[in-house]
Amino acid sequence: MRFKYKARNPKGDTVSGFMTAESQDQAAAIIRQRGMIPLSFEASAAGEKESLMDRLRKVGTVSLKDKAVMFRQLATMISSGINLGAALEILSSQTKNKRLAGSVREVKKLVDGGMSLSAAMRTQKVFSVLMISIVRAGEEGGVLDSSLDRLATFLEKQHELRGKIYSAVSYPAVVVTFALGVVYILVTFIVPRFAQVFNSMGIDLPGVTSITFNFAIWMSEKWYVFVAGVITLFVMIILFNRMKATKPFMDRIKLKLPVVGDIFYKTIMARTNRTLSALVEAGVPILMSLEMTAEVANNYVIEKAYTDMREAARRGQALGETVAKTKVFPIMVAHMIT
Repeated sequence: MRFKYKARNPKGDTVSGFMTAESQDQAAAIIRQRGMIPLSFEASAAGEKESLMDRLRKVGTVSLKDKAVMFRQLATMISSGINLGAALEILSSQTKNKRLAGSVREVKKLVDGGMSLSAAMRTQKVFSVLMISIVRAGEEGGVLDSSLDRLATFLEKQHELRGKIYSAVSYPAVVVTFALGVVYILVTFIVPRFAQVFNSMGIDLPGVTSITFNFAIWMSEKWYVFVAGVITLFVMIILFNRMKATKPFMDRIKLKLPVVGDIFYKTIMARTNRTLSALVEAGVPILMSLEMTAEVANNYVIEKAYTDMREAARRGQALGETVAKTKVFPIMVAHMIT
């Protein structure tokens, strides 16, 4: 079989590529022999082109709520005594989200072929490394139903947290947008008329007022330049957030922004701490838990703090001391870990 893989190299960078192996376990072993940590695999038959229906099935997103419901139902059926294959068949037929249903169907085929649930989930992009690790820990510990139930609870809390964040941010965003719109109308339409009146009367205006009027006149005449500048700035911010060289700087700026920076920080802290808690409770080794938690941080500053914690744990140092040294986590967190 041909696999598309993602792995972490010794430098800590995420790399991807294609490789051929008889099974996913063999592919993972080859990756480890190369000195890298396997993150995910996706089966990809060599020379096989996707059909139009396969491509359409992958279009769209799968919400956390859909995943939580799916894992909760799977946990309930397994704990009721229904075998895994039958449970997956039921899920694939009753799941409303087409993309998730297609992924469950593919997982079911691989499970029927002798692959474990966690290994089959690795071939589908809708399942994150965190989900796969929790399921794998449940399989190895013989408590798959409990792990699935715990995973569903974790996803439900993540969905609830995301909803609260959107609710808290949406109203201020609407108010700010409306205020900017009012200012734009004043500057481009109303102020220039006042400027014309004052100029016709020959009144000498103060320096600041004169500058304001001149800017308003320029805006009314060259509004397209201003709009192009705003769009360019927006695109540059997006690019800087995605570029590897500038992302650390942008992530630091995000955390230092007034008001919004505190929201960013608390959101990341809540997400990463819940992630680490869910992984540890599921029985995932602490080193792997810290590594995966760093990946979901999506912020260079927080990610580096968790990476430092992982390296300290690998060397046998106390986590509490490392947490305090990073100066990223709240003091309460350091004391709780200690």
